[in-house]
Amino acid sequence: MKILTGCLYHETNTFNPFKTTVDDFVLVEGEDIKSRLASTEVFEQNNVDIVPSIYATALSSGIVKQETYRYFADKFMSVIENNKDIDGIWLHLHGAMVVEGIGSGELALVKEIRECIGYDIPISLTLDIHGNLSEEFHQYVNIVYSYRTVPHTDQSEVERKSAHLLVEAIKNNAKIKPSFKRLPMIIPGEKALGNSEPLLSMFKKIDELEQRKGIISANFFICHAWSDSENTASSIFVVPESEEYKDLAEQVTEELYHYVYDRRHEFQFDATVLEPEEALDRALREQVKPVFISDSGDNTTAGAPGMSTLITRLFKNKELGQKKVVVAAVYDSQAFEELKQKKVGDSVNVELGTHIDNDSQPVVLEGTLKAKGDLLGYLNATNDKVGDVCTVSVGNLDVVIANSGESFITLNHFARAGLDVNEYDVIVVKQGYLFDELSSISKLDILAMTPGATYQRIENIDYQYIPRPLFPIDKE
Repeated sequence: MKILTGCLYHETNTFNPFKTTVDDFVLVEGEDIKSRLASTEVFEQNNVDIVPSIYATALSSGIVKQETYRYFADKFMSVIENNKDIDGIWLHLHGAMVVEGIGSGELALVKEIRECIGYDIPISLTLDIHGNLSEEFHQYVNIVYSYRTVPHTDQSEVERKSAHLLVEAIKNNAKIKPSFKRLPMIIPGEKALGNSEPLLSMFKKIDELEQRKGIISANFFICHAWSDSENTASSIFVVPESEEYKDLAEQVTEELYHYVYDRRHEFQFDATVLEPEEALDRALREQVKPVFISDSGDNTTAGAPGMSTLITRLFKNKELGQKKVVVAAVYDSQAFEELKQKKVGDSVNVELGTHIDNDSQPVVLEGTLKAKGDLLGYLNATNDKVGDVCTVSVGNLDVVIANSGESFITLNHFARAGLDVNEYDVIVVKQGYLFDELSSISKLDILAMTPGATYQRIENIDYQYIPRPLFPIDKE
């Protein structure tokens, strides 16, 4: 058995004005990708001849340039062209990539693959639960298995599951045609957390459906709300064991569709939701530490630029008393370059702010260069250095300044930046919901309703291209 493996992962935020380029990706090629993918373990256990292609992943950001997509697609296709005797293809994609002049990057890729290999070779995908799937996407793939955790902690488990399903399908020579139905709704990710209702019950329902004979995968895609595209909507995707169960898959699709849609009003924010000024005041009043504030409108894990200085400006004008505060991190390459020339311990005076909009207005930081360090990546690249950071201390306020728009999603992100997370009473991150390691130490999560490319009040966003009508954008 011979299976080609690979990963091309990008969640596109169309409200981010900066296009995504090749340099924004962590790229690994050939045999080295095996250690990045949990599917490798399953394939090796089944004596599969693995054909590795590429592993390319980037933090969410703006629309992917066409030449960037083409660069990675060509690498995929060259491996496929040289290995047409494969028995299957396994890929980890996101599901919400938008490419300029093309649209859905995932749809374009699987179409091109089918043009090369035909329709007899099964394709199995691991997808992010926040995918925006084209209505024709299911016609080009056979197996899909999505994450079952939000925040995501099960990517490796899901990779192994979709790999196992592919091996079984090849062994049984199964002909699989999935069922798909789009939901007329759109949900910001911060209203759909896996340990909270209604998503908790929906995951249990999905597990129940997958216990039925003939159903190997049932998926509810929440959607990625900060993408103004023709595919931006929630959806249901069900995979039967074989062609024999195609009608059952259609029935299960309808059942899950109604189960989700009937509970659409239950999706609500799980954290403490406050306006920016109120968020700061509440955090500074707390007697416990650390308190996390999510700069939700500039959430780089959902594709915002990470350049907003709003919370930095607000904290600079606050009386912090004995409270220690850190903002991690603000993306400003020019300010970073100035600081890079200094030594840790030097007095510094730097203007922070890229002036790209009202949210990135400049603020002068006059203080001490506290630390220099590494900026780490995302997904399976959280140990990869993808940039650099400098931290400036202005009294009890520390501001991390980065040369790339990444997010501090693990404790190691702070450690590699040269910071001790235990030092701080209040920690500001460019996220929406907190990622798992941060949530585990947080004594209070505050979702600050800041403006930006990931503004949480989606009913107030001026969408132009989404399929209409969609709840809650439109009246029912």
